[in-house]
Amino acid sequence: MTDWPGQEGAGLCAQGAEALARHLAAAPSVTAGLLTWCAAHGIGQGPVRVLARSSGAPPPALADLLGAPGEAQCFRRVVLGRGGIALVEADNLYLPARLPVAMRQALAATDTPFGAVIAPLLPRREEIDRAFGADAGPGGVLAQVARVRDASGRTLAVVAERFLPTLLARR
Repeated sequence: MTDWPGQEGAGLCAQGAEALARHLAAAPSVTAGLLTWCAAHGIGQGPVRVLARSSGAPPPALADLLGAPGEAQCFRRVVLGRGGIALVEADNLYLPARLPVAMRQALAATDTPFGAVIAPLLPRREEIDRAFGADAGPGGVLAQVARVRDASGRTLAVVAERFLPTLLARR
């Protein structure tokens, strides 16, 4: 379902995107929320994984939001999916020195999503921005920008995520 205002089914798509946002906000991480959402809606099988990854320079706005000048930063642009179905495109700028070595290695060498890797740190998200429909960017139904903190409140990362229409597809 890719329609939005002015198109057939727009109300259902808007309701679906809002329900998805509520579901993700209530989950311990976006990764965990995606897994339960997909299981409930019959989207893919297996764990949520990184389907594609690239690096490069982070968008300047993410670096500004991270607020850690002078501290080493790592940038990942990923596509997360389940069972080979793309679900979300995400930019992740994180502070590697604030993560244990094993977590840094997992982020560099595996297809495990950031949220799953850092789960032992009991992370929490601080939402900075949220947009729906056309405001979510090309091909998105929901976009979110958030700061990720550990249990003590220390910033670990900032993320910008664009959730894809496959999450709202009728099954």
